[in-house]
Amino acid sequence: MLLGLEVTLFYIVLLSAVFWLIRLVSVKFALVFLIVANVATLIVADYVIAAVLVGQICLVVLLFYLRKFVPEKFAGAYPWLAFISLVPANLVPYFISGSDMLAFAKSASAVAALPMVGASFIIVKSFVVLKESIKEGRIDAIPALAALTFIPSYPAGPIHGIGPWKPSNLASHIGSANVFLAIAQLGWGIASLYVISPQLRGFASGLHAGGLGDIISIYVRFAALYFDFSGYSLMAIALAGLFGVTLPQNFNRPYLATSIREFWRRWHMTLNWFVGTYLFKPFVRVTGSPRRGIFLAFVCVGIWHEFSVGYLLWGIGHGFALSLAMDPPAFWTKFTASLPRPVATFINWALTMSWVALLSHTATVWLGVR
Repeated sequence: MLLGLEVTLFYIVLLSAVFWLIRLVSVKFALVFLIVANVATLIVADYVIAAVLVGQICLVVLLFYLRKFVPEKFAGAYPWLAFISLVPANLVPYFISGSDMLAFAKSASAVAALPMVGASFIIVKSFVVLKESIKEGRIDAIPALAALTFIPSYPAGPIHGIGPWKPSNLASHIGSANVFLAIAQLGWGIASLYVISPQLRGFASGLHAGGLGDIISIYVRFAALYFDFSGYSLMAIALAGLFGVTLPQNFNRPYLATSIREFWRRWHMTLNWFVGTYLFKPFVRVTGSPRRGIFLAFVCVGIWHEFSVGYLLWGIGHGFALSLAMDPPAFWTKFTASLPRPVATFINWALTMSWVALLSHTATVWLGVR
């Protein structure tokens, strides 16, 4: 959490109370209040983060109004210019002391941080906002700014556009059931992020190096990543619910997945939506091949996470597995069909979990990064 857990919870609950009071007068006034409060908070927390946010918003507005001068043949690629700020945004920890922006990057090499793309979800969301605005022919400024500035979802998503923050999509009120749901989600999110994940990382760090210890560590660290990321996402979803906003679900029990395709329908679901909508489908239109399309899409996603050898291999590994899953080898299909169904299911599950855990390990420890 950008402001720390206790401060964030107190601050967001206070903001939500004032938000609902203002909403009695006007939902737009309430959203404007929330936007101003979010930006002011970011300025106080870290002026560099606030400057990057303002710069990115200005870039999106500029790109929107310049689109009419873009030749039609470049119209599809044009919105991707929203990503040009990734390099300066992700290098600031190395040039501005005292900034908390991408604090984890400070332990990595400068090469690995050129750029640490995945750390800046604000730029991904601004791309979605730009695409939606171009499609609608106008920028719906108030919900767009609310979507981009909401503090709980600022650092790590879920990825979304303007939709959840449009006045017509906001709940008109929140009852006791909504409050209890938010409390339950917050409780599990906090437990996942602040208790379970650190315990798992500590356990993995205490394992003996080499042999079985290294193998177990791969699985345990991947489990820690799941509880860390899913916990954070769930907290953001719960806190948004206090404002009557329904953010998209980001995880749906990925450990039940028995194939790589099912895994990506359950893991980081908003990224899966982003990849399918803005990378996979355009690549298929260009290449004419879904298998090449999904491979190229995940190579790009790997680089988006981080400009490093480890994440490039991560993208290649997921892209290869997903493309292979579209048309599995005949021998494998025949082999699994010959097994009892529970045995085949277990084998597929074990292979899926092992593959994603190994790729996660490859990405995060390559050349000592993180």
